[in-house]
Amino acid sequence: MPLKVAILEDHLAQSEMIESWLESTDYDCHTYSTGHSLLDALNNMSFDILLIDWELPDINGPEVMQAIRQDLHMDTPIIFITSRDSEEDIVSALNAGADDYLVKPIRQFEFLARLKANSRRSQAETDNIKSNDYSPYTFNPANQQASNGDKKIELSSKEFELAYYFFSNEGMLLERKTILSAIWQQEAELNTRTVDTHASIIRKKLAIGPENGWRLKSVYGHGYRLERLNQ
Repeated sequence: MPLKVAILEDHLAQSEMIESWLESTDYDCHTYSTGHSLLDALNNMSFDILLIDWELPDINGPEVMQAIRQDLHMDTPIIFITSRDSEEDIVSALNAGADDYLVKPIRQFEFLARLKANSRRSQAETDNIKSNDYSPYTFNPANQQASNGDKKIELSSKEFELAYYFFSNEGMLLERKTILSAIWQQEAELNTRTVDTHASIIRKKLAIGPENGWRLKSVYGHGYRLERLNQ
């Protein structure tokens, strides 16, 4: 199955050139000319790798990347392709979450080699996600999609993070304050009832119970423990 690549580039000649290189090597390309159009697409679909220009007609590349990393919580590999070649810009982009940085004019075979290297990392992480044995549940942090068997479960961002946090720490007693700090970060002073409310929601949405081989137990005065039941 070909890897899906999103190209964010507002110059038609540049995007067509990249498309031709990728399609000749069997990549599935999707091209966007504005940052907002890519972000809208990412709300409904996922990609194996993202190619992002810095200068765009609406918002700039670093702002797009920030939205992908912090708002959408996606760790999809991102390669910047831009004419900005200062060391400061390169370091800034890499420190902000970019995986690679190519300066225009890009060279075809170097570009394809960089793309392949970053694609391998993406595939390795996907395989690692699939190896997590939470049957019948599966969780994909890249697009925050949860499923119970073949049924997709609609969760808000915080609901997904909390559910995945519980399953990633199965068998451990997690205190409410610890959960608040891990999931809500800067909002860790929220009332602990926030945890109880979200725990109740995900227990219901995921149908966590003996019928699915799991139990989310509330431990009075402490927090929660997710337990795998003997089948």
